[in-house]
Amino acid sequence: MRFRPSTKETRDDESSHVSASEAIVARQPIFDREKQLYAYELLYRSPGHDTACVSDGEQATAAVLISSFLDIGLDRVVGHSSAFVNATHEFLVSRAAFALPPKQVVLEILEDVIVDDALLEAVEEYVQAGYRIALDDFVFDDALRSLLELVHFVKLDVMALDMCSIREHVELLSGYDVALLAEKVETALQYEALLELGFDYFQGYFFAKPSVLSAARPPTNEQAGLRLLARLTDPDAEIQEIAELVARDPALSYRLMRFVNSAFLSLSQPLSTIQKAVIHLGMTAVRRWVTMMVLAGVGGTPTELIRTVLVRARMAELLCNVIPRAASDIGFTVGLFSALDAFTGRPLEEILSELPLSGAIVAALIDGEGPEGEVLACVLAYEAGDWDRALGHGSGVGLDQLADWYLEAVAWSDETMAVTAAFT
Repeated sequence: MRFRPSTKETRDDESSHVSASEAIVARQPIFDREKQLYAYELLYRSPGHDTACVSDGEQATAAVLISSFLDIGLDRVVGHSSAFVNATHEFLVSRAAFALPPKQVVLEILEDVIVDDALLEAVEEYVQAGYRIALDDFVFDDALRSLLELVHFVKLDVMALDMCSIREHVELLSGYDVALLAEKVETALQYEALLELGFDYFQGYFFAKPSVLSAARPPTNEQAGLRLLARLTDPDAEIQEIAELVARDPALSYRLMRFVNSAFLSLSQPLSTIQKAVIHLGMTAVRRWVTMMVLAGVGGTPTELIRTVLVRARMAELLCNVIPRAASDIGFTVGLFSALDAFTGRPLEEILSELPLSGAIVAALIDGEGPEGEVLACVLAYEAGDWDRALGHGSGVGLDQLADWYLEAVAWSDETMAVTAAFT
């Protein structure tokens, strides 16, 4: 199956040049009968291109979701509006869409999706769970009657149909409980005629062209993602092991923390560590998100920067075990996130503002406060070879012990990277 970029995605006058290191997603607004914003359709954009340039539908779907939900943030992409997301057959029947918030996402079934028993069963489950379903570029066919009994929106491409065909479709669809959405509306005359025919929602160049949003994307250890994905398929995998595997990749950890603390999960209290985030999400949700991360191709090869923060995180974890009032899981998270500014090219304060971390973690990272802040300062000083400053941070630990822990952290980092590299 392929992800077919429609003409709304391939106009030459959509211009926004972005680099491959950026997370990219385009959005086009959808309006109601009063010309009030109702939702946005999220569209794939290839890095460095103004158009979709898609060869793999699953990768395109995953890339849109990763960019929208994790790299840029759904609040920035659609605010409080709904998001129409293109969905392929494989994406739907795999149940991967259950990782998305049902109150804000509309699953848009592409017109070339094969309607079979597996798809109908999956769509029924999504509807029962509260998801809204749309049919894209609809052309009436008896094979689609079963789907029409389930879906909430039907989108008609008014550029591909003449007015007589549009009227026939409106009449045929009047027997179903669906809202009609006209896409590719390009003139005021079209809009007025479609309004009179009873269409509920409208999308097209008459209202607005797609706009491109982007954000810096931290480099991901693709091997770590694959390693994690492999373990997630093992029914004997323990939640603690999964948390440790997630923690081996700073970018995966960053995205997971953004997702689990995002507004649409509505947590009463923010989750401040990788372990708590993984436990809260559970194996099924973690499996879905990691699958999309790997499919999206957001990874890169392991770098020295990844190695450095792994060493910091492990050494901080070891040091916290002997420091009064210090928590080893917080120490590990502080070490892991200590170079997020280098990963993203953005100020650390700005990045941390997007992660509702505990006060202890933020204070440690920004101001070096608290026991974990002292631990991080000690680790950074030792890393820089400033022995006096490393010993002066109140840990009470001798230089020999720091050296042992540093070497243990280096060995752990090397082993971690070797294992993930060997996996592929």
